[in-house]
Amino acid sequence: MAVTTRLMKPRAHIEASAISWKGKFLLPPGAFDTHVHVFDPTIGPYAADRAYTPDDAPLHRLIEFNKSISRDGTGSGIVLVQPSPYGTDCTVMMKCLRELRARQKSVYAIAMIELESITDRELERMHELGVRGIQLNFQADGKGLDVSRLLDTLQKAADRICHLRGWMIQLFVPGWAWNTLFDVVSKLPVPIIADHLGGMQGAPKLLSHVAKDGVLSQMGFISLLTLAKLSKVIVKISGLYRASDRTTACFDDTREIIEAFAKEIPDQCIWGSDWPHTGEGKDRTKQRSLSTMEPFRVIDNRALLENLRKWVGSEVWGKMMRENPARIFQ
Repeated sequence: MAVTTRLMKPRAHIEASAISWKGKFLLPPGAFDTHVHVFDPTIGPYAADRAYTPDDAPLHRLIEFNKSISRDGTGSGIVLVQPSPYGTDCTVMMKCLRELRARQKSVYAIAMIELESITDRELERMHELGVRGIQLNFQADGKGLDVSRLLDTLQKAADRICHLRGWMIQLFVPGWAWNTLFDVVSKLPVPIIADHLGGMQGAPKLLSHVAKDGVLSQMGFISLLTLAKLSKVIVKISGLYRASDRTTACFDDTREIIEAFAKEIPDQCIWGSDWPHTGEGKDRTKQRSLSTMEPFRVIDNRALLENLRKWVGSEVWGKMMRENPARIFQ
């Protein structure tokens, strides 16, 4: 029987995460956490058509968390990712970018935009503040994937941002979708960040006949790996709890997937904490009042980092945490 991820209010979550950990598995100087969110409705409102209402996770708590997982206690570089409840209103993200830059923090961001209406000047202002790409999230609401819409949006997004130096498209889709996306992605003028292990799943989440053949045989895995080897895709090692239900085992059924990425595409892997650990899209298909705030997951970040370092080895750890994000985000 799968273990259900427990949820709790963010204050207790932050306090649990803010313990000072020591060890080689903490983030080294120069490292980057390439996937974090800020939820602060006192700065900007959530979108009316959002799939859920998150609990609060303001910037000062993100800074506390970021310091707590760094080896020297000063914090790592950060990539803010526009969360889906805000839609394309990037007010909160932009304000946090300004504040973090004022603190001399190494910070970049991935935005969500209205492709048809955003102006070149607005994109340039985003770029000046550190935005380096846009996000297309086809998993947040838990509904089925509209492949035709995805392909159309992907091409339009690439055409809209390809003139901006260093910009990428971050894509969160089911793993099997990479077979369908292969031809289009291989010809895009911008690279793709495959979010959360590229949507790959641990064995317990796969159909029994697929799991029997091994997690590396799941649909889309070879296509994703090939695109990464062609330098068309960057794989983000993040959100392991989105690929696994094995909470008490610290999501160890993702190990084989992560080890394969480390062996086959070490120069195309980056890491993100996915703080503050939001819930699952499939759970949002049920009727729930938007006035009810969705609490965050309780995640043992210490154990996750420790396992990741063991699984990928010291050389790939350095690439994933420092060298690759430093090359990718400029």
